[in-house]
Amino acid sequence: MEATIPIREISRLTGVNSVTLRAWERRYGLIKPLRTNKGHRLYRAEDVELVKKIQAWLTRGLAIGKVSELLESDQTINEINIENIWQDQLNELLSILADVSLGKFDAFFNRIFSVYPAALVADQLIVPALNHLVQDVFGNQIKYAILNNRLSEYLLMLTQRQRLQASGKRVAIIQLGVATNSLLNVLLHYGLTLNQVKSEILGVVSAEEMVFATEQLSLDAVVVYNDSCSSLGDFQKELFQLAQKIAVPIIVGGRLASILSGDFPAGISIVGAHGQQALMSLIETTVVNAEGEL
Repeated sequence: MEATIPIREISRLTGVNSVTLRAWERRYGLIKPLRTNKGHRLYRAEDVELVKKIQAWLTRGLAIGKVSELLESDQTINEINIENIWQDQLNELLSILADVSLGKFDAFFNRIFSVYPAALVADQLIVPALNHLVQDVFGNQIKYAILNNRLSEYLLMLTQRQRLQASGKRVAIIQLGVATNSLLNVLLHYGLTLNQVKSEILGVVSAEEMVFATEQLSLDAVVVYNDSCSSLGDFQKELFQLAQKIAVPIIVGGRLASILSGDFPAGISIVGAHGQQALMSLIETTVVNAEGEL
């Protein structure tokens, strides 16, 4: 018989949560899993590869509605001209914020998060939007606050619904030195929870406090997610102190990860590429698959 895996396992292997996988199946017919007698979905090796291929296409900017057309043709993604939909999505979001249309804001993100993985949305939409709104232009401060606060509330609500189902490793998301981009921390928290990781956001903490947190929360890993710091030297010093005090893996993401230099202890893993997709992949390799299973 052909080897098959359940939906939780394909989510673990691909980083695409079960909610999104079901949407790809029901709305767009992109995946056709087998079913058990009780109706549970089962996926084959080719389904895993298909999901990874779809992820790559979406990252390139292919609209989700165009994926089935590409699958039915003999063309590869390198043989077609792709109109990058992420710029259009960004323009739509900025227009909604300019009008302070909160009803449209909620509907927009309901649609986005129903079909696109959280890490992809973070990299392709939220980071560009935040970068645009930090410009010194009248009204941007209010727009930034609405995007940051309202979307954080929305994602935390979704996370609360999903976290009871999380059955994997336990990870804390922290920042060292200064608090930056709380929305991106919430997005990471949401993405991890959807992928069965028991995630906790702890904010700015010291190395000493993390000893307590690691023990009391039975953490399997700590994710340090900083986009900035007051002093790079102080940040690296705190990072080294953290590695000396706790025994669990430390994964460093955010913009600071790309400018860190020097040799780090074996317990510290630095994300090689900027963005939450790369960070999620490293967490998957370092933590979730560390023992070959969730």
